[in-house]
Amino acid sequence: MTTYSPRAQFRPRVRHLAALALPVTLLAVGLCVGRDLSAQAAGTSPATPATRLDVAASLAQDSADALATFRENLAAIHTRDKARYLATYVHTERLVRHAPTALETGYEGWSAITDNAWPDTLIVQDMRVVPLAPGVVYGYYRYIGVPAPGDTLTGVSTRVFVRTPEGMRITVTASWNDVPTAAKP
Repeated sequence: MTTYSPRAQFRPRVRHLAALALPVTLLAVGLCVGRDLSAQAAGTSPATPATRLDVAASLAQDSADALATFRENLAAIHTRDKARYLATYVHTERLVRHAPTALETGYEGWSAITDNAWPDTLIVQDMRVVPLAPGVVYGYYRYIGVPAPGDTLTGVSTRVFVRTPEGMRITVTASWNDVPTAAKP
């Protein structure tokens, strides 16, 4: 006899929703920080009214500029150009860096400033940018990385870009390696 338990059937959905909590939280933080930084760069408040055409044109320009910064960031990785790489990020306490094991904030003390580790190979797939608000764009790509010969990682990398006086810069960066699938017996 099989026993029906609504609670047992609900657990997988709860776990799935819990897995979405961190990415949603990062987007919300990026949106709040980005709107503030973008408004500072424009010299306006986030609530400044604009026409729909102005907003659409602004979002399109933001997306194009964020994509250019995204490509610049990846080109710097491919050429192992640290100064060029670091120039794509905000250099303030509002930089948010997230990895599977830690969430850190601030540009000062960031290991990328002194670290000389670069992947041997980085293949970017499915790169996308999506405007969130004027001056704020979310970016995403899947990667195949070879940190060292014979070692391959796949995963997702995300960014939140904000308009600053220097142009579009990354204010939130996060990467997650895919979870290795277990071999079936």
